[in-house]
Amino acid sequence: MLDVSSLAPEMLALGAFAGLVCGFLNTVASSGSAVSLPILMMMGLDPIAANATNRLGVLVGAMTATGTFQRANQIPWRMALRVLPSVTLGSAVGALLAEYIPARDLGIAITAAVLVAFVLLFTKVKAAIESAASAPVHFGIREDMIFFGIGVWLGFIVLDGATYLLLALVLAVHLPLVQANATKSLALVPSSVMALIMFALDGAVVWSVGAVMAAGSIVGGMLGARVAGSASAKKWVFRLLAAVILGELANLGVRYFFHTA
Repeated sequence: MLDVSSLAPEMLALGAFAGLVCGFLNTVASSGSAVSLPILMMMGLDPIAANATNRLGVLVGAMTATGTFQRANQIPWRMALRVLPSVTLGSAVGALLAEYIPARDLGIAITAAVLVAFVLLFTKVKAAIESAASAPVHFGIREDMIFFGIGVWLGFIVLDGATYLLLALVLAVHLPLVQANATKSLALVPSSVMALIMFALDGAVVWSVGAVMAAGSIVGGMLGARVAGSASAKKWVFRLLAAVILGELANLGVRYFFHTA
């Protein structure tokens, strides 16, 4: 793990930048962790520390979004309270898995998750969510299992977990899109807290980097909110995100698949 005492100002600035990018992209286009996780690893954090520290930015962003939805009275609390236990329990299991997997194997898993995020950029997932036919809201044992599985992923790596939550809330539970977005943000709060506690107890969180990353995520979220309604801005964000992720995939691929030393 990175020695906190060795952190130079430019490293802290890079951590703040990772948070800013994560908050901005999660607000405008999702997949923020596909950028922030590799940045943390490039800073010198090992995959376990990067995975743990990244949760601070995710948590702050989710809390900010949840507060916004609550002020707009858009959170369906009765349904949300049915979703939270399964997601939170799954997150604890996922965090435990991440702690016991060797750092190199976790790095490979992160690389694979970034690749999935890259592929999802070019699919019609968002269109499928937005065009989903309305149906009666439903929640049963099947949905409990779905959200437990998503919770495991949220605790394990978190990358694109918000997309999976939104898919399940719209396509399985049949919540309207606005309420699904609100419930998604709310579900990310306890699941992130649970994972953060598990990682903190194991000493995996680099708090100095996490703190500046969390501050950056607030600024990024505010900037993202300013351009979220602009179609042209979203187009350029998509192109930038695709280019950045492609570059990071090359870096991660060299590190974990072609580097034999």
